Amino acid sequence: MFKSILFFISNIFLSRSYDVVFVYSNHFNRGIDGENEFLKPFLKSLEKGKYSYLLLEESDLKRAYSHYPRNTKAIPLDFITLIQVILRKVFTNKSRRYTIDEYSNYYEREKKVSKIIKGIFFRQFTAKVYITLAHNNSVLLREISPNAYLLDYQHGMIWHGHYSTLNEYAPHPLKVKNAIISMLYGEGFKNLLLEWDRSGFYTPENVIDIGFYRKVVPYKSRINSKKILYSLQNVDLDRVDEYYKMINGLLRANRAFLIGGGYSIYIKNHPRYDREDGFCLDMDYPNISILDDDFKLDTILDDISIHITSKSTMAFDMSLESIPTIFVDMFEPRSPRDMFISQYHYRLEELFITKKSDLREILLSLEDSKLYHNASVIVYEWVRHFYQDFDEEKFLALLQRRV
Repeated sequence: MFKSILFFISNIFLSRSYDVVFVYSNHFNRGIDGENEFLKPFLKSLEKGKYSYLLLEESDLKRAYSHYPRNTKAIPLDFITLIQVILRKVFTNKSRRYTIDEYSNYYEREKKVSKIIKGIFFRQFTAKVYITLAHNNSVLLREISPNAYLLDYQHGMIWHGHYSTLNEYAPHPLKVKNAIISMLYGEGFKNLLLEWDRSGFYTPENVIDIGFYRKVVPYKSRINSKKILYSLQNVDLDRVDEYYKMINGLLRANRAFLIGGGYSIYIKNHPRYDREDGFCLDMDYPNISILDDDFKLDTILDDISIHITSKSTMAFDMSLESIPTIFVDMFEPRSPRDMFISQYHYRLEELFITKKSDLREILLSLEDSKLYHNASVIVYEWVRHFYQDFDEEKFLALLQRRV
């Protein structure tokens, strides 16, 4: 907080100008020493082209993500976040003149808050391009630099039913065409986003297939080692117990088969799961391990041959490693069938668990070496449509429009 206060108080007196400013949340810091791996190819390109840039890092004041390291090269936005929280309370207090009901929607309130913050802390601050990972503080950024480009880089999947981006309702009024640009991992995501959009905002001009932040590896031939990665994901807080009960029920029903068949399972929590109520096994399993938060998945990746999840984006990551995913159907609006079959056309529909005994049958089928090899090839060919290597030329061309 001290570093944050010092920087933004000094902004009152000092003039600062940057070619590019990154704004992101610290829960994306999953690399060495708090490195944000999503930004690495962008930073490399900027440094090569001698562009000036600044990292502004958001962190929640409730400390829910305190286990993620902070990037020492970034300026924390904590002080600005604290002021935003205070001002939002002021403008939603109905005993005062300004209430949120006086504004047409949430964004109007954010504009009011952002105008005050700009007037104090960003009067002499300018940037030509902002890059975000989840539209972080986009209302504030638009207020600070009305003519700047806002480039938002993809993180995870795109759901075609998302209310604020793809529904029949238009995106928020601060989304000016060709001033907010979505940068996606590959042509497959781009084509589907344009196909699903009903808001009229997304066009081939403001949706760019910029590429993946990691190098896309060639196909890797695998054999079934009977080592399984089970990836968990965030669910609504009121359904956490139900979700964990479902997983324990599935494992318990197949316990004898999994142990007798020589299967090993590594359970990986979602990076943003609630640390106080994390997943626990309801009985002893000599063949199942719950991975620690700081466990490096790369150390076991070459040994894993099967992936299980309900709807985690790890299904894409594992497919890039030519590892097939078995989906546990959750029967809800964003079920894996809706996400992966209907939307993303996952080509192994037979690898879906709808009843507990399906796990045993699917694993037995994958013990056939030919069938497993075919599944491995199919998932890799499927996922390669969505990912491509980072295209530095496209990125620099975007910058040259404004920088």
